[in-house]
Amino acid sequence: MLQLKPITVVLAVMAALGAGTAMAIPLAYISNQLDDSVSIIDTEKRTVVDTVKITGKPAGVAVAPAGDKVYVSTPEAHGFSVLDTQSRMVLDKVTVSEGSLGIAVAPDGQRIYVADWYNNTVSVVSAKTLKVTKVITVGESPSGLMVSPDNRWLYVANRGSDSVSKVSTETLAIKKTTPVGKHPFGIVITQSGDRLYTANVESDDVTVLDTATMKPIATIKVGSLPYAVALALNDSRLLVTNQTDNTVSVIDTETLKPMAVIEVGEKPEGISTHPDDRHVYVANWFDSTVSVLDAKTLRVVDTLKTGEGTRAFGQFFSK
Repeated sequence: MLQLKPITVVLAVMAALGAGTAMAIPLAYISNQLDDSVSIIDTEKRTVVDTVKITGKPAGVAVAPAGDKVYVSTPEAHGFSVLDTQSRMVLDKVTVSEGSLGIAVAPDGQRIYVADWYNNTVSVVSAKTLKVTKVITVGESPSGLMVSPDNRWLYVANRGSDSVSKVSTETLAIKKTTPVGKHPFGIVITQSGDRLYTANVESDDVTVLDTATMKPIATIKVGSLPYAVALALNDSRLLVTNQTDNTVSVIDTETLKPMAVIEVGEKPEGISTHPDDRHVYVANWFDSTVSVLDAKTLRVVDTLKTGEGTRAFGQFFSK
């Protein structure tokens, strides 16, 4: 009988694990609001590999940390749908409130947060039971949501109030609300949780906040009608979609100065960074496409056709 030496066994196990890891290709889940669908993109092949029908005008997207589920807000269905990533089928349709738009999932996967555009609230939903456990009153027309990496804080962009609220995830009470630019919409937080960036639609700028104090650090001018924001290259670059300019502004986060403007498709909206931390995907509403940007070379490296009314507002990558 053949006996393997310990080193041989270790190498065999490592090889097996490596093979399993190689199969876990990140996927992008892109909501197509006018098509009532979600396009699933294989990011290795850069190809749409499936399209799932989701009724209710899907808009916001949040992928569970485990990668097994995708939560898609459905404003006209007054809630969100739960998409199973293995079967690529809708498991549940959850009714939350009439103006559901922004959506986020906690880093531990236990809670889903849904912003209600009309009622000025954020609903807290148990990921296990899919029941609303708490409703938090925030500012007017809440849109973008982000949970801090340590799961202690929920940040809410209040578009109608021109402010951002910091909410304790323990008490579910607002700790502080800070004025920012005019009509903040998309927001993003650094990996360390120390800074928050807001895209201010009507003032054509980005506000940089210190999350500990909730005090503004800087205001940076970008293009026309900035919609959403993403970070790349170890948080060294901030990318901002400018809707009516059909561009993405790139900002050096150390100097807080603009460094480039990249032309993309028509009316770019949702933006999110691939797990490789280098490639950034941009949803172009009027073109019904996704632009793939290289944050290092500052070029568009691919354009993918999706469904009509591509929006993809939120964090839409599996890992």
